[in-house]
Amino acid sequence: MSELKGQLLGMVLVLAVFGVVAAALVPAFQKTADQLESEMGVNVSQVESEYVEASI
Repeated sequence: MSELKGQLLGMVLVLAVFGVVAAALVPAFQKTADQLESEMGVNVSQVESEYVEASI
């Protein structure tokens, strides 16, 4: 019975560690994605304005 408790404790600890790592990484990736999205929007706007100026 003690071996089973040890295995269960090990599984719970592994799941807890993965949860903590996921909780730390998800906001970091979301922040990076938001920054990329805003930069892409600026670049697209610049290209569109240059295209409009060139076609006039």
